[in-house]
Amino acid sequence: MTRTSTVAATAALLVLATSVGGDAALAYDPFPPGYGYLNANEIRALEKAVRDGDHKTVRQHGWKLWAGIMQPSTGAPGWPIWYTWPNTTAAFAAPPNLALTASNARGSLMQLNARLSAGQPAATPIPVNVKNVPCYPIPAPVVKDYPNATSKCGPNNICDGKHFQFNGDIMIPTESLSMPGFKWIRSTRIYEQAKLNELRQKGVKDIGLPPPYVVTKHMFWPVKRDGISAIPVWNKKFNPADPNYAGYETWSDLVAVDPSGKSVGTKATVSYLYGVLQLQPAPQPPTNACTNQTPFPTVTASATVYPLKDFYYHQVTQADWDSFDEADKAIINAASYWAYNAPFKVNDYLVTIATHVNTKEIPTWALQSAWWSDAPNTGPYAQDRPKLPQAKGPWDHYLLVDAYGIADPKGSDRLPVATNPYIELVIHPMGTDCNNCHIRAGWPSAAHGGTASYQNPDCAELLQKLSPNNTCFDKITRTDFQWIIPDRAIPSK
Repeated sequence: MTRTSTVAATAALLVLATSVGGDAALAYDPFPPGYGYLNANEIRALEKAVRDGDHKTVRQHGWKLWAGIMQPSTGAPGWPIWYTWPNTTAAFAAPPNLALTASNARGSLMQLNARLSAGQPAATPIPVNVKNVPCYPIPAPVVKDYPNATSKCGPNNICDGKHFQFNGDIMIPTESLSMPGFKWIRSTRIYEQAKLNELRQKGVKDIGLPPPYVVTKHMFWPVKRDGISAIPVWNKKFNPADPNYAGYETWSDLVAVDPSGKSVGTKATVSYLYGVLQLQPAPQPPTNACTNQTPFPTVTASATVYPLKDFYYHQVTQADWDSFDEADKAIINAASYWAYNAPFKVNDYLVTIATHVNTKEIPTWALQSAWWSDAPNTGPYAQDRPKLPQAKGPWDHYLLVDAYGIADPKGSDRLPVATNPYIELVIHPMGTDCNNCHIRAGWPSAAHGGTASYQNPDCAELLQKLSPNNTCFDKITRTDFQWIIPDRAIPSK
């Protein structure tokens, strides 16, 4: 779920990003065998499980997909497999011969999603608007050190980089595509709004993605090499009736990470969150300006210290840093300033806190999302982990939610809450389900009736069990569970 490109942004990306297809220095690693991906027997079992409401079967598959995508890469030693995959910046880059048109100034992932979530009627059973979000002004040292990345893609925004994209907050995302998925987007020209308009005019109701299509959204958090760093953790329960902003800035629990290992198991007082402004209406184009100048208080708490080995992590070497482009460096440095009021340095760490893994293995999609937890063996999101002796790394120190469209046992027309607290709660209300959100993806997208959006008067409730033939999709062309297509498709003449 990303944002629409602008003429200025696209021009900047042609300078800041690599050639289409990702980093030419990396050798592509396909999804590894042994983790159930595109296995014929598992596909049949998944389709039956969705029909029968069998969460155990789909969760076991989801755990394997999560562990598989995080296995060590051969094409990029020291990084996970997904790092070698092309990202959505490359998939939606304009070719040199494409004549572009002007469009609205874009913002960060968080800003776009806050805007597109508008439009929920007040009379619906669950009020689900998130009207106010925190605002993250780009730190002055980042503006000074990386002028191209911070000035050419709209105000209060950082251009997407060769490897990383801009979420608008501390989290450092990458939206990665399997090579078959990337090639399909490029070969069909679905990266152009003109192509989407053409399909809609022809009456195409669903574009239909190919089965080998995989897309991931991965979130890193910066951790300093020296000292002890803070990371917020989610230990609450999801309340579908809560309409308020619930991003990590509002959480009460922290853990601490000590790369040296000397303080592991003890308590340490740690702080994070600097230069962030209080809740306010989502910044709007063309200014994307922060309207509230009241600072968010720096969060300080006593926290249990964990070792790096309990996280998937990567220590950024000088070679890594040299391979990043200006936008990558700006994104990582902004995150470090907001987290610790200090720049990111070579030999600091990036740790994995959350990841979506979405595959088109079955027509209704396999949607699962994992996040780090200090209580990884308790609660419903720890259930049904298979034994994976071949899996390297602490994949089992994370929790996982599945969202295959299986109805809530409490009501056949309702879905359970299924959301990743790190990713969704900075852009969505609590009462959401990934399947309900992604099935709405389509063209044209806007936050009013007759269009595709996360919530609009046509499809009001975010926990309703929907099918592709629902009447609320009659006026759009569905993009087969993929918000990146309408969000990133580039305007052209």
